[in-house]
Amino acid sequence: MGYNRYLGKCSIFDDELWGILDGLAFIHNMRREGVLMQTDSLEVVQAIQDSSFSSLNSALIRRIHHLLLNARPWMIQHCPRVYNKIVDYLAKMAFDISQGLKIFEEISREVLALSPMSQAS
Repeated sequence: MGYNRYLGKCSIFDDELWGILDGLAFIHNMRREGVLMQTDSLEVVQAIQDSSFSSLNSALIRRIHHLLLNARPWMIQHCPRVYNKIVDYLAKMAFDISQGLKIFEEISREVLALSPMSQAS
């Protein structure tokens, strides 16, 4: 399952935070426990791990921390950009849509073709 959201103009940092926030909200609404977050932004990983950062004026990070309280256990990892092709593809699809959050319940052939598993065979 995947999702995207049209954000208009914003920083890459905020874009990454919105992706994490939307994913956590989706998991929260499905009443799931345990979260593994992966991002290609080392700055975002450090910001979420550093609880003192949430005391800054970042409403997105405060909202993420609030959702993480209910998502235990949780873990966040830095994922090199080269392994992020699928997420990039879903994000680019948001340029065609100027509505809110869009959830993809089926994996398209284009996305499957980007998977490292499909390239291994």
